[in-house]
Formats: sequence, structure tokens, C-alpha cells
Amino acid sequence: MPLRLITVDLWNTLLGAAGSAQRHNARMERLRAYALSYGREPQPQELQQALQRAWEYYNACWRGQQRTPTVVELTEILWRHLGLPHDPARLARLAEELAADILDHPPPLLPGARTALQQLAARYPLGLISDTAFSPGSVLRELLRRYGIAELFMAFSFSDETGVAKPHPHAYRAVLTHLGTLPEQALHIGDLEETDILGAKQLGMHAVLFLGDSDSEFPKPQHTRADAIATHWEQVPQLIEQLQTAP
Repeated sequence: MPLRLITVDLWNTLLGAAGSAQRHNARMERLRAYALSYGREPQPQELQQALQRAWEYYNACWRGQQRTPTVVELTEILWRHLGLPHDPARLARLAEELAADILDHPPPLLPGARTALQQLAARYPLGLISDTAFSPGSVLRELLRRYGIAELFMAFSFSDETGVAKPHPHAYRAVLTHLGTLPEQALHIGDLEETDILGAKQLGMHAVLFLGDSDSEFPKPQHTRADAIATHWEQVPQLIEQLQTAP
């Protein structure tokens, strides 16, 4: 199995879920401040419901349409739920602030990820394929720069930029085409069976299911189509080499 490209998922694969509560609380406080500026004082339950509505809409688009809403779309839902007056300029400003919150409350880089990526980048071109939510690709690139790993990737596919989410084939082809690689020459590493693994395998790529984020809210699949399973980044380079030499 001669590989010419490794692609990697971001959430719960490179970045862990720890810290999500802090980002949630920061969004609650930001929404409350905006509402207060219009003379409204929402209760915590109302703020919670607004965010819940936004995530419900997100999941309907992500699962049902294979696309992810932009941060502006999500902010519009929050704005309407809180009954704030029509004010496009301030809504856009809130969206920018929500997008950047992740830089103030960053998710952790999972243990061993940087070292494993450096080892892989010495042998293969690397691409990153990520679905986005409140944090768009432009902000996530900055986060990866702060972690010192952005330069390891030769191509990026963020759903807010491509217009599609995994398992849509274009999410993967955006990287494959950019780097001139056939699907059968590529391997994708990700944590979700129904998006990461299914999308890669349907396109003809190889895949490693990554189950190393103990804080992930997603249940582990009972069955997988992946070629291998990793529970820590230390395992990944060796697993890929074993797949390379498999008959």
C-alpha cells in the first residue's frame, strides 16, 4: 500500500474536547453583555436555550445536509432567540468575537500529537480536513500556528471554506486535488466513524480511527471500516508503517 499523503481530522483527533465548558461560559457572558447593551437582561436559562437552538441547527445541517453553518448563521439564531433589534453591524461584530473566543479558551493539543505529526511530515505530505462551527478556518489556522504545527500541513480543507462537511467527498478531494494525490494513495486519520472514516473509505482512501480523546462526547463505534485503530498518537506512525508493508 504505497502512501503519498496523510490527512488528519482536527476536533477530538488533534485537539481535545477539554475546555469546551469554558468556551460555552464565555459565549454565555458575551451574549448577555450584548443583550444588556439593548436594555435586555436575559436569564441564564434563556442564554442556554439560545445556544442550544444554535447547536440544534448546526447538527441538522451537519448531519442532514453535509455542510456546516457559518458563524454568522449561528449568531443570527442567537440574536433572534434573544429578541435583539435588527442591527447588522453589531451582529457581525458579535460573530467575529464568538469566532475568536477559541483563541482565549483554546482546546488542548492531544498528547503526542505534535511529535507524531513531525515524524509523519518527514515522510509524507500532510493535509488537514476539518468541519468547523463557531470557529472558522481562518481562526483555526491561527490556533494551529500558536501550537507550532500549522507549518506541518501542506493543504487545508475547512468546511466553512469548501461549503461541505465530511463525509462529503469534496471535503477530501479539496486536499487530494491540491496535492495531486489519488484517493488510494492517501490515508485519513479521524475520530468519527460516520464522517471521517465513512467519507474516506467511500472515496477509496485508507483510514485510521483515532480514539485517543478521553473527553470526547461522541461514543466509540462498535464496528469500524477503518484499516486500524489508534488510542494514542504515539501509536500512529508505527500503525501507518505497518499498513504500508502489509501485503
